[in-house]
Amino acid sequence: MPTSRILLVDDEPLVLDSLGQLLEAEGFEVIHASTCEAAIAALSREGEIDVVLTDLRLPDGDAIGLLGRLSDLRPNVPAVVFSGVGTLQNAVDAMKAGALDFLAKPVDPAALLAVVRRAIEHRGLVEEVRRLRAAVGPESDLPRLVGSSRALAAAVAMARRAAASDVRVLLRGESGTGKELLAHEIHRWSRRAKRPFVRLNCAAVAESLFESEMFGHRRGAFTGATEDRVGVFAEAHEGTLALDEVGTLPMDAQAKLLRVLETGEYAPVGDPRRRRADVRVIAITNEDLAQRVKAGTFREDLYFRLNVVPIVVPPLRERKEDIRELATAFLEQIARREGGGRKRLDEGALEALARHDWPGNVRELRNVLEHACVLTDGAVLRAALLDGILGASLWSDASAAEATVVAPAAAAPTGEAATAPRFGDDLTLRTQTEQFQRELLREALRRSSGRKTECARLLGVDPRNLAYYLRKHGLFDGTEA
Repeated sequence: MPTSRILLVDDEPLVLDSLGQLLEAEGFEVIHASTCEAAIAALSREGEIDVVLTDLRLPDGDAIGLLGRLSDLRPNVPAVVFSGVGTLQNAVDAMKAGALDFLAKPVDPAALLAVVRRAIEHRGLVEEVRRLRAAVGPESDLPRLVGSSRALAAAVAMARRAAASDVRVLLRGESGTGKELLAHEIHRWSRRAKRPFVRLNCAAVAESLFESEMFGHRRGAFTGATEDRVGVFAEAHEGTLALDEVGTLPMDAQAKLLRVLETGEYAPVGDPRRRRADVRVIAITNEDLAQRVKAGTFREDLYFRLNVVPIVVPPLRERKEDIRELATAFLEQIARREGGGRKRLDEGALEALARHDWPGNVRELRNVLEHACVLTDGAVLRAALLDGILGASLWSDASAAEATVVAPAAAAPTGEAATAPRFGDDLTLRTQTEQFQRELLREALRRSSGRKTECARLLGVDPRNLAYYLRKHGLFDGTEA
């Protein structure tokens, strides 16, 4: 493995010598610089550099300015800033300027080495993502995961390693994070790339039709089977089968899926002949299956069969540095689809997007930008427009839904009670929204007398997905879990 090279910048000779010796003793090659000018010259002159370590204050400038030049000269090289007079604001400024970390002087040797190794690992992940995207080529019009944040790069790098073999992968993450896209990427990077990629939404399959959907059936096998049908295992032969929302499978269906995963064989309904399942399975879920196992609603043996390589796709709130790149990509897609000129975001609009918590993740970001493009005739999307859309998307639906849970015969409250909603101690939007959603489900179940189809109609959701919301809030058949 090539020796990692570190650019160490400090105007104190003692610091340069002591930290340089520490790093060299660990096998790193160290390049010394004592000013911003010398550091910039080294960045321009030297070959490969893996990490920059710099003091906050230098004789001819500071680390903030140096980081700006670093992003121009070596955009993929991570930097760590340290200082003996640093404040919290200094650390915040350094991180905003692109620093990966901030250390206080005197620098603890163990902490420094840990940060350096983490920075080298981060750079390796980012470079691997870039190599993978370059290897894919620009010819495909399929959607791609966008972003180069450390959180996304770690998930993508793990997916790339898993793609090299046929091991089963469990992709977990919140709705709208891009789990299906990552599943498709794993398929494209694998030896099965030229064979089919088949996705099955498990939540959309009726329990009575599970075997037919999975394994196919022969004509006349049951009422309504008017012709032979090929199941998804046959469709995905020698390719990849992505089982989306796998956590929604009923227990009986879980047992049947487990059987084919264990034996590698299945039989279409009504056909005694067994087929061989040459299929790579990727399971996708937005639920914590380990908790489902503990609750007794998901088979432990199936969980272990699926969870060979677990990968968590990070939510957008944990990789907000990707928002600019994502927004640019979405605006380009919108322009191509609509046939008009591409719109762009000004800095104020980007800051508005960065302030939002994105409970709907990347899917919500795309929808917000599509909404914004419809509402503006100009080429620039501005903060006021984005703030208005984000505010409306957060509260208007909730307000409309709230009106449906007020009993028609209930008397309207008067006085202070009419204007003061009841809140607990936790006022975070996520907690309050979850609490409201739970109460809404309870009310819909009460009004529908527990009839699932009617309950789904009242809530305006697909009946096939109602089970997910009930499990999410610990409501089973209308009763508390």
